[in-house]
Amino acid sequence: MKLSLIMPVYNESATIREIVRKVMAVPLDTELIIVDDASTDDTGEILRREIKTQYPHVVLLAHALNKGKGAAIKTAIPYCTGEIITIQDADLETEPNDLIRLTGPIRSGEASVVYGSRYLNVHEPHLYRSYQLGGRVLSWTVNILYGQHITDEPACYKVFRADILRSINLDYERFEFCPKVTAKV
Repeated sequence: MKLSLIMPVYNESATIREIVRKVMAVPLDTELIIVDDASTDDTGEILRREIKTQYPHVVLLAHALNKGKGAAIKTAIPYCTGEIITIQDADLETEPNDLIRLTGPIRSGEASVVYGSRYLNVHEPHLYRSYQLGGRVLSWTVNILYGQHITDEPACYKVFRADILRSINLDYERFEFCPKVTAKV
């Protein structure tokens, strides 16, 4: 099964080269769709001149005006050809090789949606106490409301069977993508 990675970017010139390199090195059948959400730094230039030259199969899309993460995801979905879709943040917070394990339950037919969890990795360097507390409260609330067993609802990795994600009315533009798509799933 092919994995489509949607990467919304906004002012990621410091990390874009490294995250694309890491994504392209994942040993899965993948495609990468990058949406530059009207970056004001040189992210767009790096994408056009360096990334597209080095990785010609990467799909580059751009917004003329900053619309937000949710809008970038909506822009990219029609370009996804994989049976599995995930969102890949460009800030190097997540490890793309984790997608091998995260896509496993979908590939085997055990699940339609899989959430990553920073709490299951005791060596996670990006977890600050305030984020941990907020994330745990949000995850607990989601579990109570929807009868799930999610340990990290605001986690960056949310992996979907493509037909599931396409069936959801994505009626939002910014960072509300994560809690709203969780509620709809």
